[in-house]
Amino acid sequence: MPIPSARYLQMLTCCRSSLTLPGLCLLLLLQGCGQKTYEERLQRTVAFYSYLQEIEANLSPAWVRQDVGMSMRLPVPFRTPLPGPEFHKNQLEELVAGPDPRQQTPFGVPLPGMVEAWSATLDSGNAEPDTWIYILSNHARMADEADGGQPAREFITDLERELMNICQVTVPDGVTSQIKENQRYRMSAPPPGSPHERYTSGKEYSTIRFVPELPILDKELQVFLYERRAEDAQAALLVVCPKTATSQFRQRIEMALETWSVDPVQQKRRTGSAAGGTAPAPSTGTPSAPQPALPNF
Repeated sequence: MPIPSARYLQMLTCCRSSLTLPGLCLLLLLQGCGQKTYEERLQRTVAFYSYLQEIEANLSPAWVRQDVGMSMRLPVPFRTPLPGPEFHKNQLEELVAGPDPRQQTPFGVPLPGMVEAWSATLDSGNAEPDTWIYILSNHARMADEADGGQPAREFITDLERELMNICQVTVPDGVTSQIKENQRYRMSAPPPGSPHERYTSGKEYSTIRFVPELPILDKELQVFLYERRAEDAQAALLVVCPKTATSQFRQRIEMALETWSVDPVQQKRRTGSAAGGTAPAPSTGTPSAPQPALPNF
């Protein structure tokens, strides 16, 4: 039984002459209920800050691109995005992007709809990057479609075909109920039953894990494709990593997917573009990072 407070004992002493036995029992019960409520709130607070510590230990500071309506916290050790193309004005004073260095991909071919890219080294024995993350979208296509460009609504389909060609695998139509290599399946972030559900809204992804039988440019790689749709906007998170990547890294990717926000915004018509479909240059503002939901105290 919880130990009564000094204030409670004083009140009980002053009122004992006027309280009946049922009244005394009720007073003891209320004291216990108050203690229980306090302990429950304390437990929720401890769980919430434990969640925050887990996020800080596994994810980098927030990446935000207001111009394409996206934000995300990348998994550790990914931090600073790779430099994008330089923009200059042509003879018509139109802003035009130069060559995009991010398109020097581990596949040896450019990727469509480049928004942002990162590289990192997971194997400490490697001097060069061995893992890459790309965010791709159909925003550039939406800007160019009115001028006869590729259909924006076909972006995800075309990207899947491109990756099948790169990895030399065939992904059948439809969605499976199980996680399998070279097949499309649904996943939720956070997964059902996860404690993280209390602090962040769930997000649904169409996912494909491409596992090539042969090396890609002498690299034993696997490719994870996570697809999101928000009305007309289509976005993809592409993770290219060694086949030996640890389960901890995959868990960090799944945790990062809990934070990926994609807004249904459309890009204005562009005056210039870079090879591979590069989205417009990022805004120069510094928006605040997405925050987890506070527990209900």
